[in-house]
Amino acid sequence: MAEIYKVKVFISWSGKDSRSHIVAKGLRDWIEKVIQLTSPFMSSDDIFPGERWNGVLNKELDSSGFGILCLTRKCLSSPWILFEAGVLAGGYGSSRRVCPFLIDLPPNELNPPINQFNAVVADKDGTYRMMQSLNQTSSGQLIPEEILRASFNVWWDELETILEKAKGIEE
Repeated sequence: MAEIYKVKVFISWSGKDSRSHIVAKGLRDWIEKVIQLTSPFMSSDDIFPGERWNGVLNKELDSSGFGILCLTRKCLSSPWILFEAGVLAGGYGSSRRVCPFLIDLPPNELNPPINQFNAVVADKDGTYRMMQSLNQTSSGQLIPEEILRASFNVWWDELETILEKAKGIEE
């Protein structure tokens, strides 16, 4: 049986039980519903007890085809966010996309080195643009645009609820 090609998506976050973490957890479960040909990874959910977390993390960072940085004002200067963004970027020759997903800040508040990536706001339009980018690979689209749009619309309310919950958390 032929193996189905899936894009590995690395979801970066900072701060246990923070806005960033809640949105990352929501995205991890949601992305695969919208584009089934993805395999999201999030460290808090996908590293098993007893595993050497740094080895798993390095392997996932290296093998991911797309990165999402779940950013809030509070975690903008997090050393882990900056480290993961740098590894995901892979230098100037890398074709991997890294998308800052802005939960409570506008794109003009991003500082170097994060501001080198084209960011989206965590709203319906921004999230759809991010999913369009994820859907577009060097081999072409994972799923046709009309299916992406329909699937996104079916599942949007679920993610919107998570985004609203995250915005209600004090940081």
